[in-house]
Amino acid sequence: MNELSLLDSFFGNRGFCFPQTGAAYMPNVDVAETKDAYVLSMDLPGRTQDDVDLSLKEGVLTISSVKETEKEEKKEEKQNWLLKERTYSQFKRSFTLPKDINEENVNATFKNGVLTVTIARREAPAEKKIAITAA
Repeated sequence: MNELSLLDSFFGNRGFCFPQTGAAYMPNVDVAETKDAYVLSMDLPGRTQDDVDLSLKEGVLTISSVKETEKEEKKEEKQNWLLKERTYSQFKRSFTLPKDINEENVNATFKNGVLTVTIARREAPAEKKIAITAA
């Protein structure tokens, strides 16, 4: 048994990582509200915009990703892995958005491992005065 095996047995499989079937992964999210938009920021370290799927349907924003490590095998350098947990991870998160969103005005950017989704808000309809007539 080597040091890495001891480290693995110490931390064990506490529900955070399942190397045989892929890692259970849930990225951190911050959601902010301004008068003009809702802004969602999600930490996605080690991923690129090509690794992420983003959809909005019927007021539900869904962000998902599947990440497999690249299979880099160099014929002249054969490695014996002591511990290999970074082989596969996936997640899917859905957010039910408020009724005042403008589904036609959604922007997403990806910079330094952070996905930022900005969803514009619609203007609230003006209050309508209803005339009352005598019966």
